[in-house]
Amino acid sequence: MTLKERVHSDAPLHIGMLSVELSGEEIRAKAEGQGWDLAFVDLQHAPYSEPQLAAFLTMATEAGVPIMLRTPHPDAAWLSSRLLDFGAAAVLIPMVETSTTVEDAVANVYYPPLGNRSCGLRLAYGYDPAMSPRGYADWWNANGILAIQIETIEAVLSVRNLVQRGVDLILFGGTDLSFSLGVNPDCPFTSVAECRQYVFEQTEDLDVRVGMADLPFGRF
Repeated sequence: MTLKERVHSDAPLHIGMLSVELSGEEIRAKAEGQGWDLAFVDLQHAPYSEPQLAAFLTMATEAGVPIMLRTPHPDAAWLSSRLLDFGAAAVLIPMVETSTTVEDAVANVYYPPLGNRSCGLRLAYGYDPAMSPRGYADWWNANGILAIQIETIEAVLSVRNLVQRGVDLILFGGTDLSFSLGVNPDCPFTSVAECRQYVFEQTEDLDVRVGMADLPFGRF
């Protein structure tokens, strides 16, 4: 079973969390010791440089640990293709509220015909020099992972519009979602748990997995 197939199945999914300061040996030990399928790295709230990130992703690939990078901002979907060119296996777009944001993410994560990502393969996750550019693009479109993060009441209420072709995984940001609840006292929800349950129910018939937790990492 590929990682993307696991995400879309009922099989357990364990997402860990890593810092880019770790060595390759530390990355492997954490992932193997805790049984991670995927590891989350936060670029939204952490000051990592591009050379630092590229070196980390190379080590993670050598350690056999797929990495999901959270982009710095929902309007930075354009950055997704660059982060994937560095060797990420997945991207997480934070604070998603509109279908336009999702459309931009899909365009930048996937190659044609699904998206519009430019081709730069030297460090790309899963790339084998024996592959043709078209061959890799087809492989990526079948294996790359796009996750979106629900962190506002607006996103909860419009979640069906956010689940477009190419979106594999919905995760939550419980703290920001609680802030949104606080400034929307007339919304139909009284807790983050109710928001999560609503999202789950609204997407049950869609081909997307919902991580029922307050954080974008853990056991799902």
